[in-house]
Amino acid sequence: MRRSTRMALGAVCLWIGATLGAAGAAASSRIAGQIAGLQIAGLPAAPAAPAGGHSAGTLERVREAGAVRCGITPSGAGLAAMDEAGHWRGFFADMCRALAAAVVGSTEGASIVEIGTENRFSVLREGSVDVVMEGTTWTLQREASLAVAFPLVYMFDAQGFMAHRSVEPPTLAAIVRSSQPASVCVVEGTTTVRNIEDWVARTGARLTLKRARSTEGALGAFFNHHCDLYTGDRVGLYAQRAQAAPNSDDYRILPEVISREPLAPMVRNDDHVWFNIVRWVILSTILAEEKGVTAATAAQRRLDGDMETQRLLGGVPGLGQGLGLDDEWGWRVVTQVGSYAEIYDRNLGQSSPLKIDRGINSLWSAGGLLYAPPLGW
Repeated sequence: MRRSTRMALGAVCLWIGATLGAAGAAASSRIAGQIAGLQIAGLPAAPAAPAGGHSAGTLERVREAGAVRCGITPSGAGLAAMDEAGHWRGFFADMCRALAAAVVGSTEGASIVEIGTENRFSVLREGSVDVVMEGTTWTLQREASLAVAFPLVYMFDAQGFMAHRSVEPPTLAAIVRSSQPASVCVVEGTTTVRNIEDWVARTGARLTLKRARSTEGALGAFFNHHCDLYTGDRVGLYAQRAQAAPNSDDYRILPEVISREPLAPMVRNDDHVWFNIVRWVILSTILAEEKGVTAATAAQRRLDGDMETQRLLGGVPGLGQGLGLDDEWGWRVVTQVGSYAEIYDRNLGQSSPLKIDRGINSLWSAGGLLYAPPLGW
């Protein structure tokens, strides 16, 4: 059916309702419903719900269960790793706790489910988790074809390389020029593989790819000298070196990068309310940093901050409107988990063993890429 025809029939429905009163209104409603069910020629139909029938209602399920199920891949110290007591620690784990604080009232409502790079998409689509919080790169292909959606970027990264200190040459530029072949361990089923394949084709580097099905497998092969290099997201390289290396001083992170890796949480694409909640919970940590609010200063800033700060912290109404949450959710995120600066600093930054500079993960006002839209109209 042509779009113009469809619009004309819609107008006829309105005329029927206006002219014939209540009976006409009922008839026009039935006709309009039938028209709405027709697909316009040349345009794709609305996407079907993912296999398994897990459509919408994530917020309701989470509230009923009293827990947010976060799929997390063990990514190394500072990102996602278990401590000696069996508790998950790291940047991704804290983002899960922020979501739990907002939705179910407490960080204790964060139920972390260990997943892997090989099953992260399927466990989400099947409804085994409510959100994936790990180092998944946001791409068009994934969002358009895997029935998943990426609410925002919570870490801007790039693909880098880790090398044995005993292996020469020390830079990628030298590797490209070298006549000696080198090998690199890489995790299959990731953007990392495609990036390194493209880089080899572009530069002519004599580099042999050794593929593993898991991060643990690739790292194990590298640390056991089956590869000269290991490649992955650069922040992750620091985390994995600290977590898994036999002696972290025996390995160096090369200075060059070969790609851009916008890392994002991942949700199913059939629940726009849940998509918005995940997006705004993380944005609230960024806005808190921009407003100079920390977990320690939140109580005072709720009273004397500007209007947007007070709204973020529940001092004035309206923050929960449209999200299906109460107005205190931002207060709980900041007081229980902290601002983005606090989350980054204790896990990856200067208060952590890794001491990774913020770089482009700084606020826009400090030369970075982090930016939170306004809360108001």
